[in-house]
Amino acid sequence: MTRIVLVILLVFLVGCSAGFYGQGRKLTEQGRYDQAIEAFYDEIARYPQRAEAWRELGVAYYEKGDLIKAEDALKQANAIKPDGRTSLYLGLVYEHQEMTDQAVAAYGAALSLDPGGKTAAMIRAHLDRLVAQRMRTEVNQALLGEASISVDQIPDNTVAVVTFDDSHLSSELAPLSRGLAEFTAADLSKVSSLRVIDRLKIDMILDELKLGASGAVDPATAPRMGKLMGSRHLVGGTVMDLGETGIRIDGMLVNTGDSSSAMTEPAEGKLNEIFRVQKQFVFEVIDSLGITLSAEERNAISKVPTESYLAFLAYCRGLDYESQGFYRDAQSSFNQAIQLDHGFGAAQNKATSMEANLALGGSDQSLSRFETTVVAASEPSTTTEGTGLDRLLSRINELGGLPDFGTKRPTDAPPGLGQTAIVVVRVNLNVDIH
Repeated sequence: MTRIVLVILLVFLVGCSAGFYGQGRKLTEQGRYDQAIEAFYDEIARYPQRAEAWRELGVAYYEKGDLIKAEDALKQANAIKPDGRTSLYLGLVYEHQEMTDQAVAAYGAALSLDPGGKTAAMIRAHLDRLVAQRMRTEVNQALLGEASISVDQIPDNTVAVVTFDDSHLSSELAPLSRGLAEFTAADLSKVSSLRVIDRLKIDMILDELKLGASGAVDPATAPRMGKLMGSRHLVGGTVMDLGETGIRIDGMLVNTGDSSSAMTEPAEGKLNEIFRVQKQFVFEVIDSLGITLSAEERNAISKVPTESYLAFLAYCRGLDYESQGFYRDAQSSFNQAIQLDHGFGAAQNKATSMEANLALGGSDQSLSRFETTVVAASEPSTTTEGTGLDRLLSRINELGGLPDFGTKRPTDAPPGLGQTAIVVVRVNLNVDIH
């Protein structure tokens, strides 16, 4: 028995094995979609389970305008190996067909598969815009069908938090009312037994009805508000400053079913302890709803987003600018909040969102602008696609592999078409030599 080490040197041009996929990519970039489609089909004929080839086939069909075949190819790619670019293009396919729900789901999948970076921020900003459009449609339908909506059918665990009345605040502090309402809604959403209505929907309804913060929680109009918002309870209140350093929240909880209302105990304190005041108000609301919190829920609600009052005020100004569509001013305010507290996560998220909104055209966003901006940013890197060498080794494994198998790759040559590679395969064979 003799042990033999076989060293096989394979020198080849990657273009021979990777040509069809690479050609298809280039042809797509050149707008030669029919030829690109042929190249991708040739690649798929060789490697039927190559998800990237199916994906780029779908991209080529999409660019050609054949949305049905694009959808089929992209779904095939996702069935083999889901990725963010595939889901992004599926979202575009659905949106062009005005299939909003499917588009929202596809963009959401793209975010879950690739949650970071500027591309994800732009997808998230566009997704927010789509959700807002869908919500606007729901609001209009609710207004048109108001007479047929029964308050009794609204679940008892639904809560809507409206922007607090800021008429007793100075102009400098007025934005606090919006931020306090936002974080109150966020805290209530941490209670597992409650379902909190989206504040964007609430703002849309109040805007349509030309109602201010005080009118939103008027017991006389509560049944109507409940029907339109789909909420059994309305939470609101008044924020007032107590001199130069104090603040107070007087809250109201309204039952939209029977128009009954209850005032919460006033929560007050110093401005630099504003979240202590806000948390006190939240716990008063929860007590008024008759809810017993778990230790985990209470701890989650008790966490404060920032210890800096000035950072929170800057954040609230950003929310105010954002609500008016002034994205550049909003971004500036959110960045100021970050400078004041580098750990203010909500401000960081908002600043990223404003940057993405500005990249997509600010208040003049459109599908075409989103398409051209985000598609360019989502182009896959050739270094992540897998070279011909990678696929050769993969193919060897598909054929059963080899024991004691190792590879060496030239480190001074970039991956891509035309790369010359050397494969060193070491195999221990126990055979008789004759």
